[in-house]
Amino acid sequence: MQLRAFNVHFFFLLLLAVGAVVFFIFEPFLTAIVAAAILTALFKKPYYAFERWTRGHRAWSAFLTCLMVIVIIVTPVFLVLSLAIGEANDLYHTLGETSALERIINQTVETGRTTPYLNIFFDTQTLNQERILEDIRQFSQNALGLLQAAYQGITHFVFWIFVMFFTLFYFLIDGKRALKYLMQLSPLRDEHDKLLITKFISISRATLKGTLVVGVIQGLLGGITFWIAGIPSPAIWGLVMVLFSIVPMVGTAIIWVPAGIIMLLLGDIWQGILILSIGAGVISVIDNILRPKLVGKDTQMHPLMVFFATIGGISFFGLPGFIIGPIIVSLFMALGEIYSIEFRDQLKEYNQ
Repeated sequence: MQLRAFNVHFFFLLLLAVGAVVFFIFEPFLTAIVAAAILTALFKKPYYAFERWTRGHRAWSAFLTCLMVIVIIVTPVFLVLSLAIGEANDLYHTLGETSALERIINQTVETGRTTPYLNIFFDTQTLNQERILEDIRQFSQNALGLLQAAYQGITHFVFWIFVMFFTLFYFLIDGKRALKYLMQLSPLRDEHDKLLITKFISISRATLKGTLVVGVIQGLLGGITFWIAGIPSPAIWGLVMVLFSIVPMVGTAIIWVPAGIIMLLLGDIWQGILILSIGAGVISVIDNILRPKLVGKDTQMHPLMVFFATIGGISFFGLPGFIIGPIIVSLFMALGEIYSIEFRDQLKEYNQ
């Protein structure tokens, strides 16, 4: 009994087994590697500029590019996280006292019950002082726990950052050679390989500039507005606005509309008008003004696809999934495009 092409079968079986082991070896660092690849695609122009400035010294160019990433991305994240943890801690202890906050809640509920068209929502079963206070206390406790968990995992985060920058350094230096090698190994046509690479770069740039940057700007403006209006914990609400900025149609209005209405109900007229005016006239239109300019000619996905890809990416990969999720979905869509091109004739025949 003979098995045809036994050596070929054995080779691919061995390749599959060793590949599985290699995957599990690299699995703890996959998000760091993917993040480094994304940053390589986004910061390749500064790298080339540094390379010209250093007269072709690739190591120094990569080092300077990594310093730029630290200044632009890592440092602000640490500062905002530290500020949010401090505010969440203060809010949680303030809720323990409940005196000032309870008076505000009682005043808001009583005003709502005496206001036409709003009193239908402020009944004893739906909205009452005890339920609102308990929900706020639970929210602050969960937020504090989440932020403290992120802060307590600082050792893991620092190690993740080290792996990412170590990978980024060598991706910047040897990125072209690595891509050429991968294209040689890929059985796809070179034009299809280039399409996938182009999709990866364009969606990385579009996600970072069109989603993250716009969300950060909206959250920053919202936090400053809340600070001017005297709303407690403006940094936390700013972070919440950054997260809600990816929700199609509604976005950050989920936060600033109720805040403005509550301020009006409390009798803080100019504060409520300020929040609603800036929210409607500035924050809500930033997406329409900035996103087309920031994204430019980069590939754009449907907002609903971006929403599910971002939320699913965060739930699966953690915080880096904010960008990794949309990229994976865009690569899947690019593979579908390649499929539709390669099998166009067969698809027409089967669809007749």
